[in-house]
Amino acid sequence: MKLRFPAPAIYGTALILALVLALAGLFLFPLLALELGGSQLFALGIATGAFLAVILAGLRFEAGPVRAPDSGETRSIFVGNLAYRASKEDLEQLFGQYGVVRSVRIMTDRMTRRPRGFGFIEMEANGALAAIKALDGKDFHGRQLKVNEGNDRKPRESQAA
Repeated sequence: MKLRFPAPAIYGTALILALVLALAGLFLFPLLALELGGSQLFALGIATGAFLAVILAGLRFEAGPVRAPDSGETRSIFVGNLAYRASKEDLEQLFGQYGVVRSVRIMTDRMTRRPRGFGFIEMEANGALAAIKALDGKDFHGRQLKVNEGNDRKPRESQAA
């Protein structure tokens, strides 16, 4: 789980909202027959505004795209013809548009540790099918991706003879 902080612009919005509510409090709280001085009313308005601004800011910026609940079932996706400069983060962002990405593996050469041009993405099942359909043949870093459902890994045969 990643900790997300609100975008920096939200702090300015929260401050403006707090000031507007503080000024409104300065004029509205006397109408409620509260016997407070002007500075106390302003302080009460600031406190109320700050509280509401934090709540509204959290609701506004923490909400992501609406997705169906995760069924728990996952699918492996084979991604071929990858550009060598493609990173795990690039692939996670690309495939994340279609559903929850569980893992990204870019296969590398054992000796040189350089990318081999293909990888595997593990996603929740519904998102995986949508991603395969949408991304097969799509241009990514100057190359046309080959995207299809990955096959389960076969166990290696023992070398004992």
